[in-house]
Amino acid sequence: MMKVISLLAMLCSLSLSAQEQSAQDDWDLDWQEPGASLPFQGFAELALGSRLTSSHWNSRVSLADARLRLEKTGQWQQVSVTAKADGWYDGVQQQWRGQFRELSAGFSLGQHLDVKAGRQILTWGTGDYLFLNDLFPKDWQSFFAGRHDEYLKAPSDAVKVSGYFDLANVDLVWTPKFDPDNYINGDYFSFFNPWAGGIIAPGFDALAPSSDEWALRLFKNLDGRELAFYAYDGYSKSPESLSPEGLPTFSRLRVVGASIRQTLGAGLFNTELAYHDSRQDQDGTNPAVPNSQWRLLLGYEQELVTRLTGGFQFYLEHTLDHGALLAHSPFPQWEKEQNRVVLTNRLTWRNLTDDLTLSLFTFYSPTDQDGYIRPGLSHRLDDHWAWSLGLNLFFADQQHSFFGQFKDNNNAWLRVRYSF
Repeated sequence: MMKVISLLAMLCSLSLSAQEQSAQDDWDLDWQEPGASLPFQGFAELALGSRLTSSHWNSRVSLADARLRLEKTGQWQQVSVTAKADGWYDGVQQQWRGQFRELSAGFSLGQHLDVKAGRQILTWGTGDYLFLNDLFPKDWQSFFAGRHDEYLKAPSDAVKVSGYFDLANVDLVWTPKFDPDNYINGDYFSFFNPWAGGIIAPGFDALAPSSDEWALRLFKNLDGRELAFYAYDGYSKSPESLSPEGLPTFSRLRVVGASIRQTLGAGLFNTELAYHDSRQDQDGTNPAVPNSQWRLLLGYEQELVTRLTGGFQFYLEHTLDHGALLAHSPFPQWEKEQNRVVLTNRLTWRNLTDDLTLSLFTFYSPTDQDGYIRPGLSHRLDDHWAWSLGLNLFFADQQHSFFGQFKDNNNAWLRVRYSF
């Protein structure tokens, strides 16, 4: 613990030293930040977390980050350049790590086309923590550990072309090399593996394809309704398949879908539909590859009372060829239900000065008899200092269900951030 705290102090010291030196730097780019007194923005953060009970597979410490973020946005001729870099000490893995969250260049081609190329965060769809047509990479290890919500979205190395026309707007994203999720692999959290017959934490790396990915969105606002159509061609984002050699890998996947979002009564209603076409298991007879699925989402959000907002979601996964899956599976007792239902609820309260936020997000599956609860509190002390704390709580009747596999990973977390 003292080691991580001392590392955070060192990062803050380095940040302040860099700020003092910045006045002497000669930038090649014409950085345009009116009123900014520093050549960059960012934050230093200490994040600590602990499991509530001991785990046979992982250490009691579930989160121990000392992190420094530096950000810069500028303009060079007609090209906008954005850089966001994180460097941190990961006390769980006892390693120094670094990552560009964004390193991109954006420019326009005429009046109707914008291009953004490089590392960037990509997202679309209408779900709240539920992703049907959003096949961009996610960081589930950060999500379950208690890092800031922004880290749920992992960066993509991609080219995004956006077109704006009277008929409809379009986003086309090309990822030259497949970007997978930062999936649960045992490094931080144990999980259930049916092929092993129980909970394991091997710390594996899956075989990732080197092929590209394509994603498309057509969208338009029509009489107050936000309409969108989606398409994706690539691979499943988490390694839910096995190679012929028995190694975890990613199977071919195509997705088509649509969504609608509009006002309804005093709130906002959304619905989203997606067809996940498993290209390597068209008839559902290969238990080493996920079956095709239909996925449906219904959501509604409104202000319940002053400063208290509530949201509800109904999510359905309908697995096709489910009978063939059970007939060919070596462990039919552990296969998911043909119709898996998940209900979510979000409550958010903010005080009058908007510097204190209480939140509660719950997942509950009546078909799996499991769930996940995320209470949290965030307090902004001033323009620089803020702190947050919360819990990640899993419950279930069976260890093989999605949330049930994480029951030994219940944890509490605390984050303290200084922004500059």
